[in-house]
Amino acid sequence: MPEQETTARPEGRILTELCQRVAAHYQQSGSTEQELLTALPWLRFIRVREPTVFNRGMLEPSMCMLLQGRKKMLIGDNVTEYGPGNYSMAAVDMPVSGQVTQACEEEPYYGVRIDLNSKEIADLIVSLQISLPEKNNETANAGAWVTHSDEGLQDAFLRLVKLLDSPADLPVLSKLIKQEILYRLVTAPTGATFWKQTLSWTQGKGVGEALAWIKRHFAEPLKIDELAKRVGMSTSSLHHRFKELTVMSPLQYQKQIRLLEARRMLLSGSEDVASIAWQVGYESPSQFNREYRRSFGAAPLQDVQTLRQLGTTL
Repeated sequence: MPEQETTARPEGRILTELCQRVAAHYQQSGSTEQELLTALPWLRFIRVREPTVFNRGMLEPSMCMLLQGRKKMLIGDNVTEYGPGNYSMAAVDMPVSGQVTQACEEEPYYGVRIDLNSKEIADLIVSLQISLPEKNNETANAGAWVTHSDEGLQDAFLRLVKLLDSPADLPVLSKLIKQEILYRLVTAPTGATFWKQTLSWTQGKGVGEALAWIKRHFAEPLKIDELAKRVGMSTSSLHHRFKELTVMSPLQYQKQIRLLEARRMLLSGSEDVASIAWQVGYESPSQFNREYRRSFGAAPLQDVQTLRQLGTTL
């Protein structure tokens, strides 16, 4: 994605003020952490002071707007580089890889993130009787994507961040602004994927339920025929729709969750690689080592040692 020029447009001024206010919250808090929690449990800020390595992780349902700096994200086989004014969004839990490519002490990478859930989106669509947006090929139906924000969405985020300075108004007005943000996301050209996820939630079946089951039972053997029956779909339909949304098959999705959980366990202090391999569902430690190296570019202990030297947390 080409770099967006925003300084000459009204939205450029909104982004500048939004970035300044996020930076001020870090200064006031004295926090040295990358993520800064706010008074709203679903809103947080992100600051990175130097470029990062290309790192794999699980992107939970959320929307994160980039305010300063640049970033690359790998979703499936597609790498997107983006800058201020663009945002990444995940409608489902998605294994992705990301890298901050432009950041320094004087001009850190800044982002603002909100967590999303299907129930809120479903309630909004039903109560406001929002019409189904036309599908935009830009998202390619995937459960995560990167696109550009318009002035209205940026302004809603600015008002939300300003509201943090008025604690008395926060409980009521924050809900209204979040509804506006969700409305703008759902009615955007890329909002059709939100509809898919909302239908999965309201019906209680389908790909959404399959995703949830795999996350809960990632260490168990996965039989696609049984999973399809469990969620009320044919095997071929489940496989097709699952891959359309997550850019991978159910078995590949399970493997990514296993490897990410193993990496988290290793980083938390355990160095018994064989034991962790068994715990996340591998029958062979040698197979685990091969797939770990293929996914993260290094053997388990070597990878974790590098992450610790970089001060990375998962």
